[in-house]
Amino acid sequence: MLKQLSRLEKTRNTILLLFVALMAISLVLFYAPARNAVTQGNLTRSQDTAATVGSETITVGDVAIEQQNEAQRMARQYAQFGAQFTPPPTPAKTVLNNEISNRLIRLEAARLGLAPSDQEVAANIRQQLKTIPGFDLNDKEAYRRLATENVGSVERLEQSVRDDLTQKKLVAFLTGGVQVSEDEIVDTYKRTGTSFDLVYVPVSTAALAAKLQPSDADLRAYFDQHKSTYYISTPQKKIRYLFINQSKVGEKLDIPEADLRAEYDALPEDKKQQGVQAQQIVLRVAADGKNEATQAEKANKLAQQAKKDGGKSSEEAFANLARGNSEDTRTAPSGGKITGLVRANPNNPDDPLQKVLSLEEGQVTDPIKFGSSYYIFRRGAIVPKTFENAKPELLVSLRNRRAYKVAADLAQKADARLKEVKDVRKVAEEFAPQANMKPDEMVRETGFVAPGDEVANIGVAPQFEQGIAPLEAAGEVGDVTPVKDGFAIPTLVEKRDPRDAEFDEVKDKVAGAVKIEQAKAKIESIAGEIASGAASPEAIKTLAEKYGLKAADAKDYKLGSPLGEGAISASSPVLDEAVYNLKAGEVVKTPIKSGDNYFVVGVTKRTEANMEEFAKQHEQLVDTALQTKKGQLFGDYLSDLRQKMDKEGRIKIYQDAIAKIDGAGKPAPGEDQ
Repeated sequence: MLKQLSRLEKTRNTILLLFVALMAISLVLFYAPARNAVTQGNLTRSQDTAATVGSETITVGDVAIEQQNEAQRMARQYAQFGAQFTPPPTPAKTVLNNEISNRLIRLEAARLGLAPSDQEVAANIRQQLKTIPGFDLNDKEAYRRLATENVGSVERLEQSVRDDLTQKKLVAFLTGGVQVSEDEIVDTYKRTGTSFDLVYVPVSTAALAAKLQPSDADLRAYFDQHKSTYYISTPQKKIRYLFINQSKVGEKLDIPEADLRAEYDALPEDKKQQGVQAQQIVLRVAADGKNEATQAEKANKLAQQAKKDGGKSSEEAFANLARGNSEDTRTAPSGGKITGLVRANPNNPDDPLQKVLSLEEGQVTDPIKFGSSYYIFRRGAIVPKTFENAKPELLVSLRNRRAYKVAADLAQKADARLKEVKDVRKVAEEFAPQANMKPDEMVRETGFVAPGDEVANIGVAPQFEQGIAPLEAAGEVGDVTPVKDGFAIPTLVEKRDPRDAEFDEVKDKVAGAVKIEQAKAKIESIAGEIASGAASPEAIKTLAEKYGLKAADAKDYKLGSPLGEGAISASSPVLDEAVYNLKAGEVVKTPIKSGDNYFVVGVTKRTEANMEEFAKQHEQLVDTALQTKKGQLFGDYLSDLRQKMDKEGRIKIYQDAIAKIDGAGKPAPGEDQ
């Protein structure tokens, strides 16, 4: 619903954004994947019909072009953060639904006499182009290039602008009389501004199932009733394989000192650094925030004082400032010197210390607000990584690289020998000294496995599946196959064709299914007992433990936020309503259902919305409420219109065309996924 209105805002700046992207980024870097260029490119020119909406036709080319444009938009967004990313194509069905909505809007606007004129479209485009610095409105070639490289053609750009104007007119016509009452605005403000401290217990089907221990009789009865569910439809193979552990092979390798020295000498200069020394001044902000303005002002003055020498400070001058002003008791006595060294950490880009790495030695940062403190950093000297410092890392790296080749070569020799003697144990005994392993460690055997099964010590491994796929006769030896931690040489012990499963071989799967079934039968009553038995939020924890469940706390919870973690996390209007109606000390009387799970919630603290701020935000609140209501009305209108036209047979979708589009985005056989 709101997406339709938000689209107006996005497309209002379409031309400006496209121009910036054109000037700042080479779109060639972010275009559709090269491997799909031919097939996708052909589709963008296709005039085959993907759908008809009344008198409007949507071609395969229309959908394919929109897929490409969406991929480019996503790539540009990633590029703003320095990432080069080729996103997967948006499913054709999703793009087609958007195109159908556009056509519905066109048809309805035309029916109501709201279609914009050519003059309105031209005026709107010129107005947008005027906002682009240095753009010559009379340069038709620049305009054509702008449109073509970003949305496919001048015609598509102008149609996009026409569609935007059409939608604006239709929205204005349909929602012009929409109003929101003061009571609605106040209620929305209170709901969004009120916070809660909660105690809650998710009564999860999965968590409850994990506690259950069904009897063998229960399992057997379930298996007998659902035998067809466990039919094994693909052949299974039992494999005995010779395993060569890469790390074990590497332990025997002798790495000469000269080779390590050569590795060190070949390192780029930035890899010969242990890190950078740094100093800091820290000013704390009180929990109530009352001293923040004072601390911010003090931080700015200290930074200016430290940077008075051309933006730099000597180590001693900065140390004197830190000793007299820093509120970090750990580092202030040592002149703000930070323990350890600052190193690049791409996994934690928000760490303010990372900013030190972009400075020159002696340079001082402006104050940085992070958490509840202000920080001022000074970059110190680079600490070099000597050969002796780097030696342990170099040894591990070089040993691993060489071990891979030695292990791979050894596996090839063992494979040839195994194909000759057909005896895994015999070959293991022959090659154990070279592999630095015991024969028992080298001989492994799987149960009966099929593609997609998890194999002990290997996991779900497509390469292993491919390695055993050609094996059909007992005793047949496969080729060397890379697996977790090394290489495997498989031999077929036995093959079983598709068949009914035996109870013992699927017992674990049956147990999982029975546990879930039993948990689903009990979960509602257990959740109800916790809710009805908890006289206070604190009592929720005690009752949860009784059933082997774990309660949790949520501080400063706001309506609309997800409650819980991971797969059981939930957010819903029903949950919001239940929480909002609770006072401090109260517990919901009825468990709140979310999917297969239930929540029992109690409020320990309720902080009402600050009504003093209401007047300041009133205008914005009114506008937000209006836009929300208009979005809902417009979305409902389009939904009703589509249902009506579907029922009348005036919308037709050609599924074979959609399949063709999605198929073009998949790699051809033999290509990398």
